[in-house]
Amino acid sequence: MGSASNGIAELFCSREKLLGPDDGWSLAPVAEWLLTEGQRADNAEGLVAGLTDRLLAVGFAFDRLRVSVETLHPQLIAWSVSWFAGQGTSIFLAPHGISLRQDFSGSPIQHIRAGGDEVRYRPRHGLQPGNQAEFMADLVQEQISDYIALPMVFSNGMRNFISFGTKAASGFSDTDLAKLRALTLFLAPLFETLELRFLSKTLLETYVGPRTADKVLAGSIKRGDSEVIQAAIWYSDLRNFTGLTESLPPAKLIELLNEYCEHVAAAAEPRGGEILQFIGDAILIVFAADGQDTLRTAANNAIEAAIDAFNGLAVVNHRRQRRQEPSIRFGVGLHVGTVTHGNIGSPSRLAFNVVGSAVNRAARLEAKTKDFNTPLLFSDDMAALLAHPTRKLGDVPMRGIAGLQPVHTLDPPIDAEV
Repeated sequence: MGSASNGIAELFCSREKLLGPDDGWSLAPVAEWLLTEGQRADNAEGLVAGLTDRLLAVGFAFDRLRVSVETLHPQLIAWSVSWFAGQGTSIFLAPHGISLRQDFSGSPIQHIRAGGDEVRYRPRHGLQPGNQAEFMADLVQEQISDYIALPMVFSNGMRNFISFGTKAASGFSDTDLAKLRALTLFLAPLFETLELRFLSKTLLETYVGPRTADKVLAGSIKRGDSEVIQAAIWYSDLRNFTGLTESLPPAKLIELLNEYCEHVAAAAEPRGGEILQFIGDAILIVFAADGQDTLRTAANNAIEAAIDAFNGLAVVNHRRQRRQEPSIRFGVGLHVGTVTHGNIGSPSRLAFNVVGSAVNRAARLEAKTKDFNTPLLFSDDMAALLAHPTRKLGDVPMRGIAGLQPVHTLDPPIDAEV
């Protein structure tokens, strides 16, 4: 502990270590901006745009900058922000598996993340041993004369990456490099903060959905926090799930569930549907009527999502049959009404959910799809809002609901396995 404290004290006592040499352009105005306005940047693109403006203003000659940060995400391994002179900033979301690409092997990012020190390339001096030829070719094409990649180390020891390139014939001076090394000390905590924000939002959206994530981040985290909303409710359930559980190996069962969930999400999410829960083999989705979306819009978005999901199912099942795997079959019940969207649970374990009779009715409608040998049923209230032609199939009893309830489907009906 003492040695670490002494190291920090020594750093702050040494102006050269903190801001670089006195000659040449000054890092001080850039550092001052980073410690004031820069730390209020709410996204990485904004921080990089502001940083490049300040570096150019103090006279640092460069033509490209890239920051890459590893992240925890079900689909991404990292995100990076790039700036090129005359083009501005752009963000790239790197998917899992990118490390298998040929241009990643031996690249500066791989070298630094594996624990290596800074990497410097000067293309006019020719290839050096171990240099990645494809990466060097890109620098040559961009007319970059000098390139430096530096580790940007977070508080947890994670090694991230920042690089600079210049087209200036003289390249970077020793003074430039010393100041860039000092600059990473200011940048690391700012990018770490942005990554933590990105991570918080990502994890919340992944596990509770974007609508609920926004509410949690806005402070709706107490048990009992709720709101009453108008919505179209989707409830779907796999056919013969018990039989599949008994007949499929666990890995194949999870694979089938994931394919089913992904297929339904791809149909619902572009139309404003938010998946609230995966309940074993059932899926609960809310198409909220808020903002500019009326209840009629929400109802039609839900029915369009159902049509898309069933229309695409034949393709999914054709692929599965070629692999000698069981088909995916499911039913959908749709209803519209008022529900309470709220934070429910024990004091130490909470979950956002929707409760109300509209949810119950959607689930009961789905259960009746088996009786009517159809994949899709919806209520009277839903039918009254739809642009598509509908057909009433009858009035039926529903468990827990008084009286006979009318059920409808599309006309013509959905053509899908049931």
